[in-house]
Amino acid sequence: DIHSGYGFAIGNVAAVDLADPDAVVSPGGVGFDINCGVRLIRTNLKEADLDPAMKEKLADELFRAIPVGVGQGGIIGKLTDAELDLVLRKGMEFTTLKNLSWPADQDFVEERGSFEGADPGKVSARAKARGRTQCGSLGSGNHYAEVQVVDDVFDETSAAAMGLEKGTICIMLHSGSRGLGHQVCTDALEAVSRAMAAEKRVLVDQQLACVKVSSVEGQNYLAAMRAAANFAFVNRALMTKSVRDTFGKVFGTTAQLLEMRV
Repeated sequence: DIHSGYGFAIGNVAAVDLADPDAVVSPGGVGFDINCGVRLIRTNLKEADLDPAMKEKLADELFRAIPVGVGQGGIIGKLTDAELDLVLRKGMEFTTLKNLSWPADQDFVEERGSFEGADPGKVSARAKARGRTQCGSLGSGNHYAEVQVVDDVFDETSAAAMGLEKGTICIMLHSGSRGLGHQVCTDALEAVSRAMAAEKRVLVDQQLACVKVSSVEGQNYLAAMRAAANFAFVNRALMTKSVRDTFGKVFGTTAQLLEMRV
């Protein structure tokens, strides 16, 4: 996914050598929607199982089950301080512990759905307030929850390993860390910009303000960024639960019998 963004285009990659004491990190380069990504859920349904009436019913039920839009609420309501800190520190270990995701889901998620080094204490009160009611929500912009069908297979071995074949019905979710991640980036950009101004450094694009990875500002940002990334993992895990529950309800069965694996 490559399109224009702030500072970097979305999809750009910057490589730094962490062994170099002058290596830098740029919050704007990482982006505002920290750990924005997709999640694919396969089923054992085929395209023929979804007639027009079933498609309409699925769309309506998914729309009811998954909060969508700017600032909309989350699937599990308002998180307590302890719950939010656990989400930020442990990521999908929270959903596994609370029986909100399948234990095997973590095996198929980057970093097993939990970045080490996350520190909720480095996430501002404003960021936490924005994320507290948004965990398990789609958001807006180019985010989506889409029922899809596999219309072609280019790598039979890989497809078989993922339980996919031509005609398989899947669901793809696209979302990130919502308002919490956006605020983490905003807060970090302000801190980094102040640090650069103090050193009298000037950039062509202020969105790419950066500091040394080893600096206080750099370390604080990385700890908060990892926490926001964990929030995004949980966000997608909770929407996965809603998708599974919705398919079970519409088809009169269970997600387990529909083999709705990540």
